[in-house]
Amino acid sequence: MWFFRVLSSSIFLLTIILSIPIAFDVGGRDCGLAFSLSLFYFYFFYSTLKLATPDNSRGRWALVQLVGLSQWVLLPGLLIWSMNRFAVDANASGDWVARTFDGKRAQDSGLKEWFFGPKGLLEALTVGTWDKLLRYSTPFFQLAEGFCSLLVIQAAGQITRFLVNGRRSDTWMVRFFPCRFGFIVILMSV
Repeated sequence: MWFFRVLSSSIFLLTIILSIPIAFDVGGRDCGLAFSLSLFYFYFFYSTLKLATPDNSRGRWALVQLVGLSQWVLLPGLLIWSMNRFAVDANASGDWVARTFDGKRAQDSGLKEWFFGPKGLLEALTVGTWDKLLRYSTPFFQLAEGFCSLLVIQAAGQITRFLVNGRRSDTWMVRFFPCRFGFIVILMSV
C-alpha cells in the first residue's frame, strides 16, 4: 500500500513541477502567472480547510478526501483554463499593463466589461500584484535555496561520515574524482 502512495505522490509532484514551466513556456508570462496564482489559491484553501476543521470529524475527513482527490482533475483544468484565458495571442500588442491602461479599452461596452471582462482591471490587479510579489521576493527565494543547499551538503557529509567511520567502515571506500565543475563523490563497496 505504501508503494502505491509513494508512486502516486511522486507522479503528482512531477505533474505540478512540469506543469508550471509548461504554462510559462507555451502560454507566456501572463498564463504562467495566472496558473501559479490559481495553484496558490487552491492550496491555500486546501491547507486552511485541513487546519480549520477538527481532526476527529467524519465530515472533515470526507471533505478533505474529496478536495484531495479532486486535485487530480482540478490542476489540469486550471492549466487548460489559464492557457485558454491568458495565452499569448498573435494579434495582441503589448503586455497586460499596456492593454489595460493605454486607452485601448474604449471598445468595452460598459463598466462591468471594463472591470470583469477579458484583460480588465480585476485581471490586471490580481496578476499584476502576484507578479510584483514574486519579483520582489526573489532575494528570499535565493536565501531559502542557499539554506536548503547547505542542508543537502550537511546530510551528504553525515552519510559519508557514517559509511566511512561506521562499524563496517572497511567495506566502503569514498573516491573523489575531479571533473570540469568540481568533484564527483562515488561511494564504492570493496
